Amino acid sequence: MKEHDKLEMNERSRSNGNAGESRIVKFADSYEILEPQEAPDFRGYARILRKRFPTVLIVFSILFSIALIATLKQKPVYRAQVLLEIQKENPDIPTIQELYELDSVSDAYLRSQYTILASESLARSVIDQLRLDTIGEFNAPEWWSWRWHKKKNTGGSQVFAAGPARADREVYQQVLDRFESRLQIDPINRSRLVNIQFDSHDPALAARVANSLAENYIEQNLQARWTATQKAADWLSQQLSGVKARLEKSEEHLQDYARRNDLVFLESDKEPSRNVENEQVQQLQEELTKAEAQRYEKEALYRVVESGDYEHLPGEFESKVIQDLTERLAELKREHAKLSTTFNADYPRVKEIQSQIDEIAAAIQEQRKDAASQINSDYFAAVGRENLVRDALHQEQKQLNQVAARAVQYNILKREVDTNKQLYEGLLQRLKEASVSASLKASNIRIVDAAEPPTNPVTPKIPLNLGVAAIFGLGLGFCAAFLQERLDDTLKGTEDVERLFGLSAVGLIPAVPQLNGNHHSVSKLLEHAKVLSRKENGNGRKPALAWHRIDEEAKQNPALAEAFRSLRTSILLSTADHPPSSLLVTSTQPGEGKTTIATNLSIALAQLGQRVLLVDADLRSPSLHRLFGVRENLGLVNYLTGHQDWHTVVRPSGCHGLDLLFCGPIPPNPSELLSSRSMGELIRSAREQYQFVILDSAPMLALADSRILATLVSGVLLVVKNAMIPREQVKQALFGIHSVGANVIGVALNRVDLHTNGYFDYHSDYLPDGKGSPKSLLEVDSQVTLQKQR
Repeated sequence: MKEHDKLEMNERSRSNGNAGESRIVKFADSYEILEPQEAPDFRGYARILRKRFPTVLIVFSILFSIALIATLKQKPVYRAQVLLEIQKENPDIPTIQELYELDSVSDAYLRSQYTILASESLARSVIDQLRLDTIGEFNAPEWWSWRWHKKKNTGGSQVFAAGPARADREVYQQVLDRFESRLQIDPINRSRLVNIQFDSHDPALAARVANSLAENYIEQNLQARWTATQKAADWLSQQLSGVKARLEKSEEHLQDYARRNDLVFLESDKEPSRNVENEQVQQLQEELTKAEAQRYEKEALYRVVESGDYEHLPGEFESKVIQDLTERLAELKREHAKLSTTFNADYPRVKEIQSQIDEIAAAIQEQRKDAASQINSDYFAAVGRENLVRDALHQEQKQLNQVAARAVQYNILKREVDTNKQLYEGLLQRLKEASVSASLKASNIRIVDAAEPPTNPVTPKIPLNLGVAAIFGLGLGFCAAFLQERLDDTLKGTEDVERLFGLSAVGLIPAVPQLNGNHHSVSKLLEHAKVLSRKENGNGRKPALAWHRIDEEAKQNPALAEAFRSLRTSILLSTADHPPSSLLVTSTQPGEGKTTIATNLSIALAQLGQRVLLVDADLRSPSLHRLFGVRENLGLVNYLTGHQDWHTVVRPSGCHGLDLLFCGPIPPNPSELLSSRSMGELIRSAREQYQFVILDSAPMLALADSRILATLVSGVLLVVKNAMIPREQVKQALFGIHSVGANVIGVALNRVDLHTNGYFDYHSDYLPDGKGSPKSLLEVDSQVTLQKQR
């Protein structure tokens, strides 16, 4: 038997020397947190929020309290407003027609007026008028300012004449800044209206400031227009005097030049000036034309008279006598013709009539000669008149040519006079219009609605402030919770175990206080009480810790018992052929509950009717004897040192089928004892007498004890305190186990919060009577048999 054991130990040591490559294959060099593209897990988010509820509550409470205190301490602010209408822009010197002309207002002009409303000069006029620099609301120093207090305490004040009642320039600038910060210019779109709003702690003061600003703005606008009009009028008066002097001087030059050159012009209001010489030439030309016409007419009659054909003279040249003689001659000829038909030429009456005819014919001929003589006289007179008019015209044309040479300079002087006259009349008209505009006091701005003291403050809006604070508090609390969860690098839940390390979580051991109905705060109080219970009392003795065992009827917790039964089942089904006969229970660091889990797992296996040996292999800090409430004298150390046989130091636990092997006295060299051949012989010998050998060892990190024992057992169960141990530490612990070629059965998560990790209280669903009665051995054996068949 001993030789066989030696061969087995040698083969195991040789296999351990060549296990480097297999270790690397079995365990990843590093772990990566893969983020699969999956749908949002809203239940997971709810679990995170429930888990981090204290963080959310603290952040929300802080922000909400700050907002509530700030809102309640904030002074009410009242807002008064004035509605103004800005009409069409008028020129600086508008005419009467422009005053009554309606037109659209340009956007550039409106923007300019909005800028003027918010200008510093207008603000200064209101501050000086209402003496706002003497009101504490405006001249009080800011809470972070110390310079103003220092100057005031030292009495160093400086008075400026630029503004009334100014303590100094800095105070006045502070008043101006506060005034501008509380003033709002709010134009109404697509209209000529604009709202002037002013905020103040005093509603009456807010209304006064708003009205004063509007009135000063209108007065400033009128003053600017009146000043521009007055300046224009003064300028026009100066220019008018100069233009008038130039006009008078140019007129004098024109008159002097006309007198020196004997120029006479006819002036008229409706017609331009005319030269006398030109008028005379025109008249002589007209007279010459008439004289020539008359001469042509007289010459025609003269030619008829010269031919002796008096009968062809026009009738108007026969006098009344000739007409009467002609009529008498015609009568006598008719009578003579009548008598000639009856009597002959010698008849006395015929002779008498013939004699009268001759006399009348001679008289007519004489009268015609006189008319011809008159025609000749008229002809010669017309010719003489024509010659006289022609000579006079020639003389006037010569005179006109001389005057035309002198009229060129006259016209130049005349145009200068006309220009000065027009300029003078235009300036005089504009001066009269400026005087009318200055007297009209016309303004294109009017107050539509004056400001009234408001009754309700605009701030603080308590419901709005608290609502926004609540929303921001919850949002920031949620962000803090998710950030805290994101920064939390501890191992949490079965998903992390499977995703990060490729192992299964064989057991979920719940937190007992929470399963009893306590929540986070109660659990923390219990943990604090547990820590206090570990401290030494006044006698220097440490009180016994409150260990949880599933075989104690008084302290039995159904959910806890069911969790260990589930762990038991996972251990039994962890391997395909047969359950591990020897099991090492370890953890990453102390205080994770490995002793409690090893004990209760042993009790759960013993409840199946199996023989179980529980060994306290933690030679540095043994605690198994305290859990069972016995004093250790002899144990594993005595056996390993060769002083005792291990059978003699095994003790019954009080639970059927479960035996205990305590640590014994703490040795100075635990690693050497565990590496001895006696430890391997103990495990092999115990496996022959017990179905299960459970070893409670020291933590894996910084100690070699558990790695030494891991090579001697069938499997290793790593206990991790849920949401308390960093993933890197778990990774190092698993790497240490795999580095010696040990078999990791799985990870047991201890102190799992069933409320925040999404697990439910399942003991009532799985237990028939709801009282935590154990499952039958037949049920477990059937599961084991089914697993083996698979």
